[in-house]
Amino acid sequence: MKTGLILEGGAVRGIFTAGVLDRLMENGLYFPYVIGVSAGGGNAMSYVSRQKGRTCRMINVPRSESYYGLKQFLGSKKLINLDKMAFEYPYKQFPFDFDTYFHSGIETEYVCTCMETGEAEYFSEENDCERLLTICKATCSVPMLCEPVEMEGRHYLDGSIADSIPIERALDMGCDKLVIILTKPDSTVAPTDYAKFRKVIHAMYKDYPAFEDACLSRVERYWKTVELMEYLEEQGRIFIFRPTLPAISKFEKDGGKIMESYRDGYAKADDKIAELTQWMQSVESKVS
Repeated sequence: MKTGLILEGGAVRGIFTAGVLDRLMENGLYFPYVIGVSAGGGNAMSYVSRQKGRTCRMINVPRSESYYGLKQFLGSKKLINLDKMAFEYPYKQFPFDFDTYFHSGIETEYVCTCMETGEAEYFSEENDCERLLTICKATCSVPMLCEPVEMEGRHYLDGSIADSIPIERALDMGCDKLVIILTKPDSTVAPTDYAKFRKVIHAMYKDYPAFEDACLSRVERYWKTVELMEYLEEQGRIFIFRPTLPAISKFEKDGGKIMESYRDGYAKADDKIAELTQWMQSVESKVS
């Protein structure tokens, strides 16, 4: 039996995921396959490198060190400076343990949306530090706010455009059961609907018609994924962590609210660890 861990995105809402993962790490719960989307990618890195608390510190960083906001815009002319997050944080403010990550034995993937095809592509890296950080930057690059990231001759933006909750990918990778950490308390609330920004999307991405189409059809794909998730949950093949508290803003700046969401995730995991362990054992016994 192979259990996969899926980490949804949501920018600062990923602080809930950080709380869940920190508690799982304390309990020594690691899964053989992990896939992260957007902010879930950053959480995946800290989880696989076994760096409890790292993502929490990154998300709740003092404004003077933040990679997004007015100060970043004044300094770099970018509202979101992902170069700071991807290439400065891991070496300076929040050192990343590349050695532990690369020797973890955990199969780790990141979802990116290819602008040339409009489809999801799934990247992994086991040796090259800079390539790993570039992949993480690409999966987090929000349309309209971030520049495309070039990798291997193609251009990429946020993985959540093409595959918000990569259930089918995890199943294709041989997972029999899945643990999913969501960042919204209610899956019936749609993600950002880029169709509302149709004119802006067209103006910015008219040279990438497949990506433009992917942005405009994002919500429709999301509902299909939610339908699959609910079906597999009814079948007992999925275990879901959801926030208890109302969702915070994707770019929340209130440190108190951010830490409240982190504590929500930590407490949720603490409450459900025994249930999770029992669920994993029950699924294994049914198969055997």
